[in-house]
Amino acid sequence: MQRAVALFAALALASVWHADASCATTQTFKQLQPSQTGLGTDPYEVEWIATQNGKSKLFVVTEAGKVYSSNNEGASFTLINPNLRGADGDLPVLRVIYQPDYKSGHAKSEYIILQGCLAEVDTNGFERCTSKYHWASKDLGETWIQPCGLEDSGADCFKSPTTEAGGSIETTFRMDPSDPERLLVKLSRKACEDRDWMTSDGACGHDLYYSGDFGKSWINLTERSKHRVASFVDFDWAPSQADQKPGIMATVYEDLDHFASGGYGWDYNVHFVYSEDLFASPHEKLMKCGNAFEILNKDVYVAKVADCEEYHASADKDPSKFTGSQVSLQVSTDGGRRFNQACFPVSMDQNGYTIFDWNENVAGPDFVVVDHDEEDEIERAAPIGNIYSSDASGQLYSLSMRRTIYLGGAVDFINVEGIPGVYFANQVAAGGVADPAEFVQTRVTYNNGGAWQSLAPPAVDVSGKPISCQGTCALHLHGSSSWDTGTWETRLGSVYSHASAPGVILATGNVGHALSFDPTKVNTYLSRDSGITWFEILQGPHIYEFGNKGGLIVAAKMASLGPATKLQFSRDEGESWEDLPLAREMNVHNIRVDPSADGQVLVVHGTDSQNTSGDGDPDGVLYTVDFSKLKDASGNAFAFPACDAAADYEIWNPKVPGDADGCILGKKYTMERRKRDSCCLNDNDYERTKTTSTTCACDAYDTECQYGAERLVEFGECNRMPNVELDKCPALVGQQYPNSNKRMIAGTACTGDRAALGVGSFKVGDSKSSKKREKKSERGAMSEATKAFLAILIVFASLAGFAYAYGRFDLGRYAPEGVRRAMDAVQVRIDEMLGRRAAAPAGYFEPLGDFDNEEL
Repeated sequence: MQRAVALFAALALASVWHADASCATTQTFKQLQPSQTGLGTDPYEVEWIATQNGKSKLFVVTEAGKVYSSNNEGASFTLINPNLRGADGDLPVLRVIYQPDYKSGHAKSEYIILQGCLAEVDTNGFERCTSKYHWASKDLGETWIQPCGLEDSGADCFKSPTTEAGGSIETTFRMDPSDPERLLVKLSRKACEDRDWMTSDGACGHDLYYSGDFGKSWINLTERSKHRVASFVDFDWAPSQADQKPGIMATVYEDLDHFASGGYGWDYNVHFVYSEDLFASPHEKLMKCGNAFEILNKDVYVAKVADCEEYHASADKDPSKFTGSQVSLQVSTDGGRRFNQACFPVSMDQNGYTIFDWNENVAGPDFVVVDHDEEDEIERAAPIGNIYSSDASGQLYSLSMRRTIYLGGAVDFINVEGIPGVYFANQVAAGGVADPAEFVQTRVTYNNGGAWQSLAPPAVDVSGKPISCQGTCALHLHGSSSWDTGTWETRLGSVYSHASAPGVILATGNVGHALSFDPTKVNTYLSRDSGITWFEILQGPHIYEFGNKGGLIVAAKMASLGPATKLQFSRDEGESWEDLPLAREMNVHNIRVDPSADGQVLVVHGTDSQNTSGDGDPDGVLYTVDFSKLKDASGNAFAFPACDAAADYEIWNPKVPGDADGCILGKKYTMERRKRDSCCLNDNDYERTKTTSTTCACDAYDTECQYGAERLVEFGECNRMPNVELDKCPALVGQQYPNSNKRMIAGTACTGDRAALGVGSFKVGDSKSSKKREKKSERGAMSEATKAFLAILIVFASLAGFAYAYGRFDLGRYAPEGVRRAMDAVQVRIDEMLGRRAAAPAGYFEPLGDFDNEEL
């Protein structure tokens, strides 16, 4: 694989700062005034809802439950609680619910719900939302449907299902994607408030409620099922609705006795079911022992207790034999009609997993990140997981990367928008799990996880001074875990891109041996070629956002470094910056742009560092920047030049490092984008339409390791993993397995895969000869490793004993940093030569959670 040879040093030399910044200006701008102050508390939720017909509205929910809205793109805000009956007193609003279309960035309808929540502690010590008041609108908040009991005489009202049944709402209201009039919500029964559920004989369960008239009335689906369902566990709208019927998928207990005897682990008596008549007739059991599920891009994923059939066939149900600790992942790519078992080369005893499904054109997931419960105590406590890539069928998963950062559902694994196959991930270096903060290293792949490599650092810093570091120098970038976890005082910006600016990536990180979590030691970087070369564009960590369809970058100092006195914006992708001074300094939490990022208006929210509310907490504050209405320091209107279609745009060809042909996943792309040295702004009606592609011939870069194989070194051969029996995976039995241990990457469009995969294969599970072929392949791989080991045995002889003790007893905790790094290198090399890998994990899954990616 010659594409990546000798690139690292060459790319570092190419990352030279452009001293002749083309868009630098001496223009000073008028001080920005806050668009809203006096919020009382932090604006923790900001929803910018834009519909397909051009209607747009901003909603801001504060920690105190107050709601502000703006009809003029944030120029001014209005407190709407006085218009919400009951909410102007002590009934706070928890969240704004609407129908997002993640593909277009717009809302599917103008229907919204403000879900109320009055947090109270029940007799069991659990905090629950007890509010029975919620507010709804069918016109994006122009008019409000008041809660039943507070409405005007004769007016429609929004009825809470808790009004009749009691109990507590435990989920958000979930609108049917095809019809916003239809709602689902899950309630805990009133018996849960009166006594512990484990001693309630099944009285304390969960009911699913349905409304077909946007909250006017509700139907208890447990009662409608005539108790064929004893309790609901999870629910969602089916991915496709048949004849406009309200298809519902759910995990349920079917028997009251089984529910009463259930525990906190995975349960043999929770089943995955489907109904299209609101459970009036017997539901269809799609999967016995299906405990949890997620629906992504119309694909359905279900976690099933692995030994389900054996348990239900057993007469005694011996709990010592059937522990329910192992789960298998079942995948359906046809809306839930048929399921296939997903095969992972490492045991599926896990704490949890996160599904990534970015490519809607390829059935099944792109990747699954597994949080294994390792046998080693130190590794088990470390926030790590493994990345597995899916084949085209969604059934076979190969190990793409070990030890990626996995922290509470947040995975440091991010795609580059608009460029297929390019991903960034943060990995804990081998031997570094004792203290991951010192060993997190960033890797990038340009072929969908088929091979990973380090990032070439920039040669100079933002001031033009050479960047130097001791030991191995690479660029390391913060990921989702640094943004999704912690507080605003500790968060750091993650890798960020937008399809409107193809190839441009913003990130926060540092140059060195590993990623730094100290905000005083990280800076802000930019790449405009999908991560091949990088520039340091701002000193220190910043929060950033794209605007003007990629024509603008707006940034502000992160709250982790203290309050900001200005906003900064760049028209040339970070080569030069212009300042927008703030009337009052603020702790910036985030910058928001309209959902499709094609406007010139951005909203900055955070807290006023100089003013506190009555409870002593910082007061919330909002700033709105409209780049079509900026004024200079004298108060005169300032107009940016408009882009010229003939002069200000370029045709760009994204490439893989070291590949002159520029083929990515079987295609050579050409994309239109604005030139970096053009200081103009895109017209509001600008559409990037000149993206074309041609098909390439297949080569090694279109392949990845097949199920049961992995690369031990960057761009190395795919070596069979020991103790992986291919015929244990149903999807492989009877199939041809290539001798190269490779397969074509799912989604590649290249032609002629035979040359890329090599010749020769064997049939899995065919006969004893195939078993001999498998063992011969493993012996061959071990033989080559042994030869390599013997060749350099003398070099490592004096270090091997210490390397063993270092890995076995974790002496890295006490060794000096230089020695620790050297031992890491030795340990990795020895492991590679001997073919060692981590021990098989053991543990359990955690139930499915509603994460963006999604986590199961």
